[in-house]
Amino acid sequence: MSAAKSYSDLHDKVVARPGATERLAALREETLAEIGLHELRRMLDRSQTELAGTLGISQSAISQLERGEDLKLSTLRNYVRGLGAHLEIVAVFDDDEGEVTAIPIQVGADNG
Repeated sequence: MSAAKSYSDLHDKVVARPGATERLAALREETLAEIGLHELRRMLDRSQTELAGTLGISQSAISQLERGEDLKLSTLRNYVRGLGAHLEIVAVFDDDEGEVTAIPIQVGADNG
């Protein structure tokens, strides 16, 4: 018998473990919460040049934006719109008992 296992066999064994579905869902959510702008763009199969054309800016401006650490919300909103989405901001509060409250917030006027 081969030592190599198929992905589906491994997946089935992992999912069969107690609590696995919940742990995998939490890990997926955590991973998506930390995605970078360049990763988001790549997931959507868009090039920097294509996005730059959509936004009417240069490819180098997209590169700088994706490497930036302190973006203006308007810049981020435009970037996300250029990918065909809209920006939502959520304030997340953790209390002492492990409860999490997420409150959507609006910053500035965004009518579309």
